Amino acid sequence: MRQLNGVFTQNINRKHGRVGHLFQGRFKGILVDKDAYLLELSRYIVLNPVRANMVAHPQDYDWSSWHATVGSNPAPDWLVVDNLLCYLVQSAR
Repeated sequence: MRQLNGVFTQNINRKHGRVGHLFQGRFKGILVDKDAYLLELSRYIVLNPVRANMVAHPQDYDWSSWHATVGSNPAPDWLVVDNLLCYLVQSAR
């Protein structure tokens, strides 16, 4: 994260003629130890572009994991869709 916040930010700032931090606040790793919290975070991440009025529906945001979650795009190796879908089904009961 230091490399990302340091060298990458300097390159972007030079390219776009800006100064200062590229990302607000420091990176934080948060332990997700409860299923309910995992579901809340998953919803938050997918719905964030909609709530920010960037798009009307999560499927309209190209950078969303929504596409892989619903099966319209293949999921990258690091995205464990099956477990998340199991939690969603269980929480709906």
